Amino acid sequence: MDRRNDRKRKADNRHAIKGSPKKRRRRSSKDSHLQYGYSDSFEPSPFYIENRKKRERDRRRKMIVGWPLAVLSAVALILVIVTLVAYLPQFYIERVTVSGLRLIAREDIMELIDKSPGEHFIGGIGGEPIHYLTLRYGNIEDKIKDTLQLVRSVKVQFRFPSEVRVTIVEKTEILAIRIAGGFALLDSELSVIRIASERDFDIPVLEGIRLESTPLINEKIEIGDETQLFSAINITASLIEHDMKNDANSGRISLMQLVRQIKPITDHTFYLFIPLSQGGEIRVKLEDNRSLQDRLKVLSYLLGEGDLQSRGSGELDLTGHSVFFRPDAT
Repeated sequence: MDRRNDRKRKADNRHAIKGSPKKRRRRSSKDSHLQYGYSDSFEPSPFYIENRKKRERDRRRKMIVGWPLAVLSAVALILVIVTLVAYLPQFYIERVTVSGLRLIAREDIMELIDKSPGEHFIGGIGGEPIHYLTLRYGNIEDKIKDTLQLVRSVKVQFRFPSEVRVTIVEKTEILAIRIAGGFALLDSELSVIRIASERDFDIPVLEGIRLESTPLINEKIEIGDETQLFSAINITASLIEHDMKNDANSGRISLMQLVRQIKPITDHTFYLFIPLSQGGEIRVKLEDNRSLQDRLKVLSYLLGEGDLQSRGSGELDLTGHSVFFRPDAT
């Protein structure tokens, strides 16, 4: 019985110990000193606190004194730059140069540029935000593009010292189409650049194209199926690229000047007609594909060093893996 009572008392004591809440001991400031290895008698030095406050006051004083000085320095620098820009002669216009003209007269450009020698360059700068940074006359550029339809792009910019530089990129005539009463000259985007009553140009004429309406200058030509037209334009563009790679100074012939007519056979296959000085013509059968430039190199060689023109009229087939020339029957 006594043994049973002893076990009961021990169990009650264990429950009492387990259920009693543990009291958390608050750490005093003195305990924090002990945490870092200081004794209970440690107190911060009043000299340390005073020095820290002094350094903080000095830092604020320097900030207060330095801020106005920085502002005054920036204002002074701006005033110096403005004065230099306003009075140095290098910022006054002495000349206006125009480049890139082929069909457009220089006088037509100069009439639209309201900048003349003796004026300060700053007037007229702007248009778009980027134009202020690049010193471009955006409003003059817009006026030139709106007035002269042959202009594809234009850049009017002040160039130090004392120059207004005008760079024109004109629309390029790369193909002509025969129409009633003359020819419509097109650029690479099928827009009509101009209409000529007679052949006063040195680009090929595309024959056999049916138009849906009368061509109008500065408008895209209307045609039912544009596949043949785009293929023909790609061929003429390749002729121009070939001639540019084989510079005129090299003494090689210009294919663009030799080819006078283009006639479609299929959507991507054409005859290129090259007239001969002794009479007759060579019909070059050519296909618009990836090997077009290689075929043009062969054609250039045959017409030049290969002396193909001396063989007289005939058909040169460049569409297959081999090159064939079939003379016309005499």
